[in-house]
Amino acid sequence: MKHLKRFNEGFENIYDVAWEKVLPPTLTVLKDGEHTFKVGNIMKDADMVQVTYVNIKDEWGVIDTLEFDFYFLKSENTFKMDIDITWGDLMASEFSIISPNKVDVINYTSFHSKNDTSNTIFALEEKSLQNFIEFINKFDGFKVQRNQFNFLDSNEDSYYPS
Repeated sequence: MKHLKRFNEGFENIYDVAWEKVLPPTLTVLKDGEHTFKVGNIMKDADMVQVTYVNIKDEWGVIDTLEFDFYFLKSENTFKMDIDITWGDLMASEFSIISPNKVDVINYTSFHSKNDTSNTIFALEEKSLQNFIEFINKFDGFKVQRNQFNFLDSNEDSYYPS
């Protein structure tokens, strides 16, 4: 049984979901070290859901928040989810998922990035990345695979933008 209803069943159903029960409870980011975050605030707005993860440690000099903005769009028989990942003030990644399984990378700030030429890493630790993909696949109509998210992993040679 899927946790989240189809978009065409009405946005109100998506916003009625207890997101804290279907989101990964923690996510680990690889950026200037390894940092683990837990689900914090969940804000449901008219056309989007904003999820803030908070750093579980009080690490001096480390970003306190990791934020995911989920925007939803239905166009005829296609469902689209735009996702922005923000690391503090840095827009770390932007991508779209178009049902059933197309992932379009808009922007990312990790190895080989055209927008961030520092060639530093912003990645989700492998288990966190798997948990995030499982979360996406809880939406009816979506079936994405791990290899479509190489832009969010820590392998320097797994993703080259086209």
